[in-house]
Amino acid sequence: MAHKGLLIVGLFWAFALINVADAQDKPTIRWLTWQQVPNFITTGPFAGQGLGDHITLAIQKQLPQYQHKNVISNANRYISMIRQPDVCVAWAWIVPGSEDFRLHSRPVSLAPRTGILTLKSKSHLFGQAGDVLSLRSLLENPTLTLGYLKGMSYTKDIHTLLDKYNLQGNIFTSARSEVQFNLKMLDTNRVDYFFAFPSQSIFNAKIKAIKNRYQFYNIEEINKYTAMFSHCSKTEFGQKVMTLLDKILTDEFLLEHLKVIERWNGHNQPYRDVFMDYVIKQSPHSQVSNPGE
Repeated sequence: MAHKGLLIVGLFWAFALINVADAQDKPTIRWLTWQQVPNFITTGPFAGQGLGDHITLAIQKQLPQYQHKNVISNANRYISMIRQPDVCVAWAWIVPGSEDFRLHSRPVSLAPRTGILTLKSKSHLFGQAGDVLSLRSLLENPTLTLGYLKGMSYTKDIHTLLDKYNLQGNIFTSARSEVQFNLKMLDTNRVDYFFAFPSQSIFNAKIKAIKNRYQFYNIEEINKYTAMFSHCSKTEFGQKVMTLLDKILTDEFLLEHLKVIERWNGHNQPYRDVFMDYVIKQSPHSQVSNPGE
């Protein structure tokens, strides 16, 4: 019996060593993620259930010939890491200028329109719920302070306005490397409004089981959805991965992703119509753009 026990232990370790060796033989893809609900969720009870989390995991399951390592990045780290040869991103916009060193897939998704968030208690300074506001008009009011993350890319109109009003004193520019402002910036009156997705405050209320204290507005200067892609480095390594991704990212695969989007953001027929035209049919669409356009 002792010999049998030793044999079992020996076989266990043999299999373990084989698995370790097999894992070491596999090349590793580092996948960039970040904290930005509901796109990527890195903490709390919904960790790993974001839109980007879902598509990242779904792709990884289709690539068993690679090891996969998820790397939580911030704006500064993202800009640095996307230049590295073993780095891919499953769900991201095209950073201006990155086509020089990145390979991009077919469109995989659409991010909702960025707008602004403020406190509902200050909504009388902005407008009625559902109003589309003019950022230019808001910036012309020196008593209202905008929060702006320096590392983020918006439309040309937005950056033109930020440059124009930068010296007026009502733009709080943060060089911190987060991809979204903390809602406490509104609570403590550090800023009166900041750029955001509508889901940020909705998720905050859901996770804390409280009423939503914040009001979202669309703005005239951002009137399009942002195209999202999978992409890897423009290297031999990245080209091999992208060739495989081209086979994975089928219409059926992306329609499953749409279900996840609607689970988080609800059913929105205008969004679905544009998604079907731009992502599934791969037809150019006037309501879709890339950052910097």
